[in-house]
Amino acid sequence: MDSKSGFFANAHGLEPRQVDTGLHDTSNRDIQYPYQTVNHFKIINNSFYHLNKLKLELYLGYQHNFRQEWSQYVQHGYMPATFPESLNFNPDLERQFDKQVYSGNFKSFYQLSNKTQVNLGLNSEFQVNQIDGRGFIIPAYKQFVLGGFIFGKHNIADKSLIQVGIRYDYGNIITSKYYDWFQSPIIGNGDTTMQYLQRAEYINRNFSNFTWSLGYNFNPGKWSYKFNMGKSFRMPIAKELAANGVNYHHFSYEVGKADLSPEISYQLDAGIEYMTQKIAIGTTPFLNYFSNYIYLNPTFEHDRLYGNGNQVFYYTQSQVLRYGIELHIHYELLKSLQLGIIGEYVYSEQLSGEKKGFTLPFSPPPSGILNLKYKKKKIKFVENAYLSIDYRITAAQNNVVPPEEPTPGYNIFNLGLGGDLVFFNNQINFTIQVQNLFNTKYFNHTSYYRLINVPEPGRNFIVNVSIPLSKKLKQ
Repeated sequence: MDSKSGFFANAHGLEPRQVDTGLHDTSNRDIQYPYQTVNHFKIINNSFYHLNKLKLELYLGYQHNFRQEWSQYVQHGYMPATFPESLNFNPDLERQFDKQVYSGNFKSFYQLSNKTQVNLGLNSEFQVNQIDGRGFIIPAYKQFVLGGFIFGKHNIADKSLIQVGIRYDYGNIITSKYYDWFQSPIIGNGDTTMQYLQRAEYINRNFSNFTWSLGYNFNPGKWSYKFNMGKSFRMPIAKELAANGVNYHHFSYEVGKADLSPEISYQLDAGIEYMTQKIAIGTTPFLNYFSNYIYLNPTFEHDRLYGNGNQVFYYTQSQVLRYGIELHIHYELLKSLQLGIIGEYVYSEQLSGEKKGFTLPFSPPPSGILNLKYKKKKIKFVENAYLSIDYRITAAQNNVVPPEEPTPGYNIFNLGLGGDLVFFNNQINFTIQVQNLFNTKYFNHTSYYRLINVPEPGRNFIVNVSIPLSKKLKQ
């Protein structure tokens, strides 16, 4: 995969310069500074082995992601007005990330009896990330993770199932030191000296933890009940430990914290569903407790020297309680007409730290979707035809973390239609979507675009056509 895409010019701090407007305005697909190029290579091998009651799976993968961010060199802070010729990279290369990932997963499934199955597995991944360019956000790093698990399922009766699992994870991450390529003035003991500031320290940390899960399913006829509880673990990643720069994708200046503890969560969730030929209704409440949730903490600070005035966010952690519920109802009004209602609500609260009592940044507001779908087996030359309309209702989000701003609610309509066309015994599937049908201007509280008051896309047309390239051969 190879791509080239542009940033918002103002979000990056620069308007396009020296633009040939006659040439530039001939196409709305022109991409000028600032932009990024991404080349991604991926290769995967999956192997399977079956022998009576034993099934083995082996997954091996390799990925190489090479990304460059380009922008015209402009002095910021104490950077020199003219880029030094002695440096061995292009002055317009702001950042470069050269990341390689090696991964391997092994799983075994063994049927002990008609009622019991045991699964074993190992997961491993090794990452190497090198950096280049005049800008900085995360240092070069190496990361290794290894995990093993055992998971069992047992049918207590024909309509009930119990699941139990335990897992152990180990991880190591090493980040490199990084110094600015230009000098900044440092005041100490009344004297001012010029020094190369250190943006990132050398970090070598190990993490490990045991996690577990327990689940129970009961399916008596038209009803279905599910219950799960468990413990999860996540080690901090390089940007959470060592970031120190502008994230142009998020329009923020991010600062990591080298002594973050791994994130540990205890969760409880359930599911209840009732289903017949005409109606399906279900709900899935959940509850999470994090002893040390890792998140980006917004502040009132703005980095003027190196961040182009971007708001400063610090990675931090605190105890967090989070709970919520999802609800869905689908009802067959007529044989070809179905009504659907989907709703979700999430509440979170910090139980410790400097923002105790507040929610988490970018918390989603309550929302719901009302859907009406018409289906027909065949309409003239179109098979499996359908027409659907969604009415999405999103409440205002006033439960915010200072200095977050509240976001007003919004209502939008989405339209969709599609079906299958048959040509020469080949079935061609097509779908047409019109998102935000009435071109409503609205803001998404969970989007980083909200930070710079950029609304979500207006009316958007999406056409998808799937054409099979093979035929069934008759002997």
